[in-house]
Amino acid sequence: MSDTTGARSVKSIDALRRGLDVMLAIQRSSAATLSELHRQTGFSKATLLRILKTLQQAGWAERSELDKRYVPASAAGESGPVVQWRASLSALAAQSRATLQRLVPWPIDLGVRDGTAMLILDTDRPRNGLAVNYRALGFRPPMLLSSLGRCYLSFCPENERREILAALARSPSDTDRSARRPENIRRMVTHARDQGYVVRDPTSTSMDSPDRFGALSVPVRLDTLVVGCLSCAWLPAVKTEREIVSAHLADLQQAAQNIERKLRQVGFGPAPA
Repeated sequence: MSDTTGARSVKSIDALRRGLDVMLAIQRSSAATLSELHRQTGFSKATLLRILKTLQQAGWAERSELDKRYVPASAAGESGPVVQWRASLSALAAQSRATLQRLVPWPIDLGVRDGTAMLILDTDRPRNGLAVNYRALGFRPPMLLSSLGRCYLSFCPENERREILAALARSPSDTDRSARRPENIRRMVTHARDQGYVVRDPTSTSMDSPDRFGALSVPVRLDTLVVGCLSCAWLPAVKTEREIVSAHLADLQQAAQNIERKLRQVGFGPAPA
């Protein structure tokens, strides 16, 4: 039997096709409710719930705790204890983030470390002109350029910072070059700890770049460990860093403290190794 003949005689897997149809609908929508997926695919809600549960367990889709929408997983295909830890953190932080978002008229992100980059959990929908740039950020901001990554590096324990920087120093990427300049890292850490917050590296984009935006982050900590960072992104043409700090730094820090309190109440631990 030839390969062509064999391929024609093999039956397709209907359940897999339905799962792929749902995943494609989620990707096209960026974020979709159960009712929206029902309208887009024509599948019953009971069938959709089974498919969505399978996609979540396999690490291909996530359910945003903020607006109850299904979104593509920020680390597609991953599963296991780390993914469960991230989902638990996102769920425990959801109420504090929702309260913060009502106070701050700019996109708010919660990011966690993912190797030598950061991983954004449950991306909010864009607002105030950040629609294109905000989606272009992706889900894994670089450690040394993003406010999330610079915040994590500045507030994590010294031994963890050395481990991250050693890995970044071996990277061929231009975005990781500053890991080879320990004096710059020391200045960043000292400045961040004095201020209590970190901003995005302003040299990473040109003044006329469509991706130019400001971002400020604060840590979410459990004792000496950093479990994540909260960030606020804004347009420099609309607000200056000083104005954002004056208007919203206290809100971000209060939200971080509220998340920390919630994590301690439930005995939440560090990310699995």
